[in-house]
Amino acid sequence: MKKIFTIIAALAVFTNVSAQRYKDKIFTEVAMDSVTYGSAKNYAGSTQDLKMNIFQPVGDTATNRPLLILAHGGSFVGGNRYLPDVTYLCTEFAKRGYVCVSIQYRLGVNPIEIALDQSQAGPQFANALWRGTLDGRAAVRYLRANANTYKVSLGQVYLGGVSAGGVLGLHEAFLDTEAEIGTANPRMDTAAIGGGIEGLSGTPGQSWRVKGVINLCGALGDVNWMSNNKNVSIFSVHGTNDETVPYKTNFFSYAGLQIGRLSGSFVVDSMAKVLGMKSVLYTFQGAPHVPFSPGVGTTASSTAYMDTTEGLLREFLFDDIKTAGVGVNNVLANSDVKVYPNPAKENVSIETSKGNNNVITILDLSGKTIETVNTSKTITVLNTTNLTSGIYFIQITNEFGSITKKLVIEN
Repeated sequence: MKKIFTIIAALAVFTNVSAQRYKDKIFTEVAMDSVTYGSAKNYAGSTQDLKMNIFQPVGDTATNRPLLILAHGGSFVGGNRYLPDVTYLCTEFAKRGYVCVSIQYRLGVNPIEIALDQSQAGPQFANALWRGTLDGRAAVRYLRANANTYKVSLGQVYLGGVSAGGVLGLHEAFLDTEAEIGTANPRMDTAAIGGGIEGLSGTPGQSWRVKGVINLCGALGDVNWMSNNKNVSIFSVHGTNDETVPYKTNFFSYAGLQIGRLSGSFVVDSMAKVLGMKSVLYTFQGAPHVPFSPGVGTTASSTAYMDTTEGLLREFLFDDIKTAGVGVNNVLANSDVKVYPNPAKENVSIETSKGNNNVITILDLSGKTIETVNTSKTITVLNTTNLTSGIYFIQITNEFGSITKKLVIEN
């Protein structure tokens, strides 16, 4: 009876092991490169190089990968592309097979003007937001122009980020006409900043449109702007006790000054539902601003919030790209692997119709590794004469995921 129970338990464990690209972490190493994606004048009138960190899974041979572009927080006056929260998310999603990017965008307001006249705080921050929005568009254009280099899918571009990065992402996607600029309050000085809706940086002639927005505690100036872009999907998380960026509609405040009214994630999600858009909002009840970031609350609580954020974002993205077809085409399915003959006596053939750099592992019922073979062949033949009669498992892992098949040996 004990032996039978052991076999049943092992079957339950192994038959459910099927790692899926874009959902599970199928890569262990991630490489990061820093490149310049454009240049533009900052608030002081000086030309600033715009840089991004690009995270890619080591050993990946897929050529049509979804792209995640994340912007850091800091109220458009601070922060950088190396901050721990955006770096962590870029690293962890690169392990799932995405190409992930952390961008540096222009920061800053004119503190002298604000000190002389506090009514200038609103316009100054509105201009800072608009510079960041244009830099987000420049980043998308640059990566589209270099899609072959970075092996990204032009139809699977997601932009957003943390706090100000979420604000940047929402405005990049939805504030896209001159008429809407006129309804912004406070209004951006597009003439002084230059570039109109498009901006002057990045790669000319490329689209800056995105498939979706990753809004982590961000907000939008006016949710009516969403009505022209109903095909954009939105993922949001937000705390109800956020005193920096409102969860509903309120003033964004900085250094005790009320800067301007913003509609937070609750209102964005509600409008998306009214418009029939795809939108997912997870509310952190009682949580403050960016509760998942280091330094907010205790280490344990920020880690728990980040784990929740990462898990929810994983499910949202996997569903969104699968619906569009990329997830289906770039996931190792059970039908992509054949094991025959089964039962086997002297040899077993493993045939894969998708992927290169296959790692084939034979395991016994206890989970012990019997043999591991690395191969780029479509069909691999393994000798099984050294295996005793019984049940084994063959695990096949490549850049598209991992599949485990049951193998019966008969002597």
